[in-house]
Amino acid sequence: MLIIAFIFVPKKRPIDYTDITFETSANSRLYFHNVRSFFYRIDIRSKAPMLIYQLKRRVLERDSLNLNFDIIRQSAADEAFIFSHLGNHFKHLDSLSLHFTACADGEELSNLRNEDHFRIAAKTYTSFIKDEPIFLMRGSDTIQELFSDRAAFIDAEITLEDYFKLVQKN
Repeated sequence: MLIIAFIFVPKKRPIDYTDITFETSANSRLYFHNVRSFFYRIDIRSKAPMLIYQLKRRVLERDSLNLNFDIIRQSAADEAFIFSHLGNHFKHLDSLSLHFTACADGEELSNLRNEDHFRIAAKTYTSFIKDEPIFLMRGSDTIQELFSDRAAFIDAEITLEDYFKLVQKN
């Protein structure tokens, strides 16, 4: 039975970042609440009805040099949002953008709305699946390749996979 399960496990697929939705189903909420939420801590800044989930295994030193993702659940509206933010190491820089080699276009990192965070997350997850690098840019200058640290890559991948399951995209 275990061998059959491994043979028929669904493949990860890129997320369509043009079709943006934040709605969750009862099944995906139950799965996240009963199974996956134990891997997350609720951020002390969050207040009901919105809860900010951060992966427990994240480490401050690793987070400061990467793009990080948090899941924000709004239970009153049955919605879940993804929040992308750069680590503290980049706080002093302005006019930053992301360049995804897996996608044709990049993403600016200023004045982000919910849809922008969703697109960044979808393009990041697609880059992970296609094994393509993601670069932090300032104008035409490359600041750093993101997720070159394996642990940071795994942290982001876990959060993004959980989020896209929660909003029924994967």
